Amino acid sequence: MTMMMLLGALTASLAGADGGHLHRTTIEHRGAPVTIDYRASTALSTRQTGMSPPTRTGGVVRCAWVARVAVERRLGGADGLSRVVDTGLQLKGSQPGTCTAAKKAIEREVAARGDEVRRHVLAVVERDRATLLAELEAAARPNAS
Repeated sequence: MTMMMLLGALTASLAGADGGHLHRTTIEHRGAPVTIDYRASTALSTRQTGMSPPTRTGGVVRCAWVARVAVERRLGGADGLSRVVDTGLQLKGSQPGTCTAAKKAIEREVAARGDEVRRHVLAVVERDRATLLAELEAAARPNAS
């Protein structure tokens, strides 16, 4: 059985071009380096609560929001195999007013919690290590027919 060693020489936490968080690392598997990218992306859902009658002022309307963070693992760069390895982080909040009016404020609040997302991505990388190595080893074995 081939000894698998983590190089750890190239580990970086970068902000991705799409605002997502990227963590890149390289491992050695069966004598060849394999680059692995972990990218976090968010899906935002909103729900407006309260009421503001059209003939009255002073209605109470709030926008409750949830940003679900998915962490995708991609092997070997942009053309490599990928799959979602975690969907456990949810960022939640509430803003006064309609969801349409609160959109920019919600985006700012989600962006301000970037450190929390980065910490989560690093924790996912650590938890995924054994699974990743097992999947690489399984993919490298010839099919038993």
